[in-house]
Amino acid sequence: IDLPKDFPVFIQELNTITTSEIKTDDLSLGVYATDASLYQLLPLAVAIPSNKSDLIKIIQIANTYNIPVMPRGSATSLAGQATNHALIIDFTKYFDKILEINPEERYAIVHPGVVRDQLNSAVKDHGLHFAPDPATTSRATLGGMIANNSSGTKSIKYGKTIDHVLGLKVLLMDGTVLELGELSPEAYEAKCQQTDREGEIYRSFRKIIFEHTTAIEAAYPKVMRRVNGYPLDEFIHTDRWNLAKIIVGSEGTLGIILQ
Repeated sequence: IDLPKDFPVFIQELNTITTSEIKTDDLSLGVYATDASLYQLLPLAVAIPSNKSDLIKIIQIANTYNIPVMPRGSATSLAGQATNHALIIDFTKYFDKILEINPEERYAIVHPGVVRDQLNSAVKDHGLHFAPDPATTSRATLGGMIANNSSGTKSIKYGKTIDHVLGLKVLLMDGTVLELGELSPEAYEAKCQQTDREGEIYRSFRKIIFEHTTAIEAAYPKVMRRVNGYPLDEFIHTDRWNLAKIIVGSEGTLGIILQ
């Protein structure tokens, strides 16, 4: 494949300012060229960040050199979603911790590399489970399930992944970290009044929804399992918006899930 301009300098800079694993050898690129689909796309390089600080540096450098980025979990995707001519970010090695379990309020805070069965084993004694159950439940990471809006056979009763996401910490390409959760109209308006990148995002998103409510209502299918495209329909019949919902199903195109 044709490498982007200044790519060797980009790799050299990654190796200089981060302690994470950066792979460009043929074997590694070959391993990361596939997922569970029939597609094969050779990545530009692979980064395995060991901590949040390194991850932010990697993303900021990639942004500076205009290098495309592909977040990746266990790559159980069936349609090539985890393959691309891009810098692959592998979250399965170090971002794999369950950070908190609150059985009383029935929530858990996890890294994106935590596997669904890993979480369910940890909460089983509390009589709880994370309901969406894809066939790859012993391998699928929570970050990948969120990015894909996974469902499974029990989703008719328990709902899809989007129905179980309370909040997300998300990293943008410019290094901005957003903490997304449900907001009252007043709290959302307060976000819009901010003069930073976060405020700009909240204002722009509200404008999209308000200007296209009729089109969203008409175009989105009235079916239980609608997981293709951005879930804009989650924002047209409620005044309590949760921007974490727009990340669900976005396949890594809007931001990188930190927890």
